[in-house]
Amino acid sequence: MEDAVAALKPLNPDVWVFVSAAAVYDVSSDPKQPIKESDGVRPKDAVRRETFAEHNTFGDNMLAAEDVLVESGIPYVILRCGDMVGPRDTTFRWWQYQMWTEHFDLIGAGFPVPEEHEHLPFSMTYGEDVGTAIVSALNKGVTNEVYNIAMDKTFTLPHYLLELCTFFGNGESCWADYTATMESYALYPSNHMGTLDLSHAQADLDFVPTPWEEVLQTTVSFYEQARQNHAKERDEVLNRLNKNVVPYLRVEALNGVVLNAEQRESEALNRVEL
Repeated sequence: MEDAVAALKPLNPDVWVFVSAAAVYDVSSDPKQPIKESDGVRPKDAVRRETFAEHNTFGDNMLAAEDVLVESGIPYVILRCGDMVGPRDTTFRWWQYQMWTEHFDLIGAGFPVPEEHEHLPFSMTYGEDVGTAIVSALNKGVTNEVYNIAMDKTFTLPHYLLELCTFFGNGESCWADYTATMESYALYPSNHMGTLDLSHAQADLDFVPTPWEEVLQTTVSFYEQARQNHAKERDEVLNRLNKNVVPYLRVEALNGVVLNAEQRESEALNRVEL
């Protein structure tokens, strides 16, 4: 971050929009619920600061980057986002859960839900909403402000999984493993301090998050198409599930179902084109 500041500061930019993360609150001192931007302050106690940093390196680095930007004198807007979801998410977390849900009966493994996550609320941020917030901040000319950006729906991991299972019509057949440990393959949440307060962004930026129903439909549709259009990424998702979730004897069956579905879709498109 220091190198970027050194390069940009002589150019006298009007504003630097920095997309940060709600993980900064995991290294902050006792955020209240819902979490306001003013809660993003490190503990005064050095031992607590060091302990928090050890447990969340990403959050510590993001808050350090924010500090460098704020102290640089460059006009800034900082957007703190929850767990990012939507099309083109390169973490593949949603896509793994979607494939897992769609083929739950075949995989035969319950969703790991560690005890610490069962009732832990968290916020998700739709990628398109970040773009909307950036455009709004630039159009309104705000500077030297920090905003939480997220959906206005609160999630827990079991709640999110139930929404996904219900969408695919197998809500009654899916099940969760509540005996799982923190080291298990639970992909959400990555932030552990709670949900984000959106009132500052709503007041300054007229921020209106995309409704959850639209996010769900759009994201599921994208990854259904990506199964054919993004074969490299699809295979990476399959590999992660096969390595971490799928019982050994079921790996070949899952691969066959997913790849055969992709082949059927390709054949159908060819027939349409003819």
